[in-house]
Amino acid sequence: MRQRLGVVLFIVLLFPVLVFGGPNKADTLKGKDKPYLNIWGMVHMDVIYDLKQMDPDWIGGFRPSKIPVYPTDPGWGTYGHLYFSVRQSTFKFEGVLPTRHKWGPIRLRFEFDLFGLGVHAGETTVRFRMAYGDWGPFRIGKDWSTFIDLEAFPNNYDWWGPSGMALLPTELIRYTHNLGKKSKLEFSVEIPGSEVDPGQLRQIDPNLLNFKTKEVLPDFIGRYTYRGKGGYFKGAFMLRQLAYEIISVNNETAQKKSKFGWAVNLTSAINTFHSTGAFRLQTVFGHGYAGYNNDGGVEITPDENFHATVPFQFGFSAFYDQYFGKGWYGSTGFSETNETNTAGQSPDAFHKSYYSVTQLIYEIYKNHLYVGLNYQYGKRFTKEGASADDQRIMFSVRYVMSRWR
Repeated sequence: MRQRLGVVLFIVLLFPVLVFGGPNKADTLKGKDKPYLNIWGMVHMDVIYDLKQMDPDWIGGFRPSKIPVYPTDPGWGTYGHLYFSVRQSTFKFEGVLPTRHKWGPIRLRFEFDLFGLGVHAGETTVRFRMAYGDWGPFRIGKDWSTFIDLEAFPNNYDWWGPSGMALLPTELIRYTHNLGKKSKLEFSVEIPGSEVDPGQLRQIDPNLLNFKTKEVLPDFIGRYTYRGKGGYFKGAFMLRQLAYEIISVNNETAQKKSKFGWAVNLTSAINTFHSTGAFRLQTVFGHGYAGYNNDGGVEITPDENFHATVPFQFGFSAFYDQYFGKGWYGSTGFSETNETNTAGQSPDAFHKSYYSVTQLIYEIYKNHLYVGLNYQYGKRFTKEGASADDQRIMFSVRYVMSRWR
């Protein structure tokens, strides 16, 4: 469904391009301002040594929720694994159509990387990542959710990132209103999808197969941004309907209901040492926002009476980035995500996780060639209190190409 929605949004996005790039020549510019294409990207290589073990589908990204706690967990095996990964390599294309309209040029952007997800998890394969268009105050397509703050991501080369962050690309329609040079408001409707935990439902009624989520209404999101000399602050809120069905083993719908979800995400960066350093801070909390969370948790779980409920979840991320001069960069910090478990969940249900990374980066060739070394630590806890941790050492080489027009 989400793929079909992406196609529909893209067709809607192309409409103004066809209009302004076709017969209506009065609004388009000529000569050197004809439509053009930008191409750029990066080639990235990770050499990873996993001191313990993780689900092998996630060797290219450090996810604490994928650390095996039980022998039956995916990835269970002996400790110590060496991996090579080029999955972070990314390729970007941007088409620009200049116009005489007060909204300026129309921009279309596509991004691809090599990190397989979904049915291709664990594979190195071309993956559609972003496709959106901008014209004036509007953005339509697939982009980072308005609820998340990509600027809060620390300066390290772990592809997946802190588990306590809200971090999600999704299909959206966004409107931006500038309040002045320092602040703005943004509003969007989005469909990120959601996850449910059937818990011990089958133990109570063997005729029930599973929970099944469905999208009925898009999520509504608003965000305020303020920037000053010392850094910035962003505050985002989300309201959403979580619709679901309970399916019987003969594929008949037993129940169809919905729950209300909400969440708040507060982020900021505080500059230090004449802006050569920065604290990057984030706290996110609410009921039913796990679809936006970077790692861990579900939106709908069964309570003690095996009725659907929306659990409370919170997360935080605190990192410090520093530029030391002469091409040296450092980053270190800690993140946690925590979900309040319900009585109807199984004992092995996700409860919380810890995530920590310390990174050192050296810029060999300005703005183009980098090498990095980092240490990653994560720990996963289940509802019954069982836990397991993992540690990684990763060496990275990254080449960033200039934009080619």
